Amino acid sequence: MQVEIFTHKNCTECNLLVEYLEQRGLLGKVKLIDTEAYPFLALEKGVISTPSVFVDGKMVYAGKVDFAEFEELLKGNGVERKFNRDELVTRFMEGIVDSFAATAWLYVNRDFDSFMEQKDFVFAVTGLALSEGGDEGYQYLRNVLLKDRDKILQEWEPKMFRNISSNFVREIYWLYQRKLPRDEIFSRYPLEVFAHWLMIRGGVVGRVGLRIHPLSEVETMTRIARVYGYTMENYDSIWERVEKEQKSLEKMRTIQ
Repeated sequence: MQVEIFTHKNCTECNLLVEYLEQRGLLGKVKLIDTEAYPFLALEKGVISTPSVFVDGKMVYAGKVDFAEFEELLKGNGVERKFNRDELVTRFMEGIVDSFAATAWLYVNRDFDSFMEQKDFVFAVTGLALSEGGDEGYQYLRNVLLKDRDKILQEWEPKMFRNISSNFVREIYWLYQRKLPRDEIFSRYPLEVFAHWLMIRGGVVGRVGLRIHPLSEVETMTRIARVYGYTMENYDSIWERVEKEQKSLEKMRTIQ
């Protein structure tokens, strides 16, 4: 059995998974692939979020991993889930908001159909990859997403706000290594710059996946303005959370 795990050094879940495997004596059974060092390999495999776990070439987890279940897989034990139709949308959207690229792209473009074409990712985040009747569950999910698109997006908007704002502040942390005053953030990153950043951070490499919306497009800019306002309003508290998270990751990497 060949097991590949696509990771990133600044991914908390990745570091926790590696630590778990090491503690359980299972790290030698997997191959770790750094998406920062091998981005095009990750793209070729359809990796949208980390960690993404492939077993014999099949993506079985994306973003969140059931550690105990994964351990059983590594030990060669059979694992099979029963999918619940009522949980499919929740699982899918949890997978979306766990990935910044997916969240940014969906928030700006409001297009579920493009994600549904990424079947490996959909199967991995919903658990259908380890379930019987996966194709039936997939088709059901697709129909619900198309029928209830606006309702689902509205329901999940608060979590998308938190994802987008946290990742914006996280990148400010990486860039400057210090907290910029809020007025300076407003000055360096006005709404138009923030809008451009959000458009190009949504799963874009070169022009692959790129959808640029004109700044004159009222509906899109109104939507982006809401998350921009949320980010600036909550900047201080988000910074504190991000700083704590990043220092914890640095400490974790040092221990490893």
